[in-house]
Amino acid sequence: MAEYDELASGVESAGNEIFWIGPASIEQVQRLENLLGTKLPVSFRRFLEDYGGGGVVSAEISGIQNDDASDVSGGTVLGDTATCRERFDLPSHLVVIYFQDDEVCWCLDVSESGVQESPVVSYNVFTGKVDGAIASNFRNFMRQHLALYSIRAV
Repeated sequence: MAEYDELASGVESAGNEIFWIGPASIEQVQRLENLLGTKLPVSFRRFLEDYGGGGVVSAEISGIQNDDASDVSGGTVLGDTATCRERFDLPSHLVVIYFQDDEVCWCLDVSESGVQESPVVSYNVFTGKVDGAIASNFRNFMRQHLALYSIRAV
């Protein structure tokens, strides 16, 4: 069983839909790192290899579409990161994992080289600055993200 499957079941039990892009090959994850010019944290690499991206419909995590890391369409890590770098001066040490409505931009802060994990931060596209940390690493972020959608509305 993949790491987030149980939490995803809880999301669906609460009436929300889950959509996974589909696994990305190790070669494409490495290609993504080369295209971004940075190493990705272990927990995010594993997520891409197991799920490819996606998650809660309308709150999907950026990923690798069709096992092609060079795809720059919306919803891909490379596409969302490139868009935010071009339009919102996103610094090169930030990698977008969630980009919604040209307003909400959550990123991996990969500024510390040689570490296994990186924090997830909120980048304010209006001020061009990091607002603060969301989670200490991608695994904790994803668990929190899915847990929020597993609460049934009353």
